[in-house]
Amino acid sequence: MRDIFDQDKSLSLGVVRQAGAVFSLLLAAAALLAILRGFGRVFTGHVIGGLAETLGVLVVLGFLFLVVRLLTELLAAHHRLGDRLTVLADDLRTRRETPKD
Repeated sequence: MRDIFDQDKSLSLGVVRQAGAVFSLLLAAAALLAILRGFGRVFTGHVIGGLAETLGVLVVLGFLFLVVRLLTELLAAHHRLGDRLTVLADDLRTRRETPKD
């Protein structure tokens, strides 16, 4: 992945992981709000609707969390692979002297 402001510079692994962590925190906040809303509906007398809504929102947010987590891990693995390939390419480009018999 490339940096937003400088297209010649690639994103660091820390930035990718930090973006995933920030999105996970946002999903956790949304889950907390969904739980509070569900409790509010339960306490106002809509027990089945409140529980169903809470469960549905938690399932959807859990799915989004897993997808983002897996994509973050895939990006991290891709980033590490790119670093390894760069090192390998640099090593292959260097000219080595062979001993002459």
